[in-house]
Amino acid sequence: QMSKHEVFSPPERALSFLAGLVNLVVGLGFFFLPELHPPLWPTSIPVILDRFIGAIILGNAAGAFWLATEREWARVRPLAIVAVVYGTLVAFALLYHLLWLGASSTFWIYFLFDMPFLLVYFALFIYHDIAPRMAKRAARRAMEQAQE
Repeated sequence: QMSKHEVFSPPERALSFLAGLVNLVVGLGFFFLPELHPPLWPTSIPVILDRFIGAIILGNAAGAFWLATEREWARVRPLAIVAVVYGTLVAFALLYHLLWLGASSTFWIYFLFDMPFLLVYFALFIYHDIAPRMAKRAARRAMEQAQE
């Protein structure tokens, strides 16, 4: 029997599936529609870079869909780490461009879109990894103090 912190719960899997759907739609738009110039990005991007961005986002969609099938946090953690690093770097890059380089205010939409996903992944790591470790340390300290 796994502890509650070791289980990747149905609501977490549903959120992962939702993230997969969003990434799928955006990724398909970047990858297959750059010639149509959909309003996915507020500045012009070369078609090859559009497809490159689309491929990355489609890879994120595939990972999110795979995570939605997993029931054990240990099997989810590797892709979740990638999502946290990717999401954090995107957030910092967007803030840098918005606050210091005067990027189009349209990029705030991308920042506000990135943050909920990033916060969910941070919460997952706190719940599944950090909180259990802190609880084990506290229990170990209490046990050591009781023995003294």
